[in-house]
Amino acid sequence: MTLWKKNWPGKAAPKSKDAPFLGELKKEIAVMRKQGEPPIKDPQSFAQYTCDLCNTPHPVSELRQCVLCGRWACESCWKDEYYTCKSCAGLIKIHMLKGE
Repeated sequence: MTLWKKNWPGKAAPKSKDAPFLGELKKEIAVMRKQGEPPIKDPQSFAQYTCDLCNTPHPVSELRQCVLCGRWACESCWKDEYYTCKSCAGLIKIHMLKGE
């Protein structure tokens, strides 16, 4: 028994003015890793993992996963402004400048 319908007539999703911006951005950013996929272990140490951008070893607690591309980034390769890695943050800035 269905208590609700996903596609109510006349209840279309509101069109966002940011939709073309996000579409272009998603086309340009390649997904390196799926969300939740672990970082690569550092082959020279026992309990450390490598940052995908600068290849420096860090404990897993010091790495963050980018929400757009899935790369694992250390603190120096991370941008809190967009909650992404520096690589994706640069592409976001370029697209924002292009849109102005």
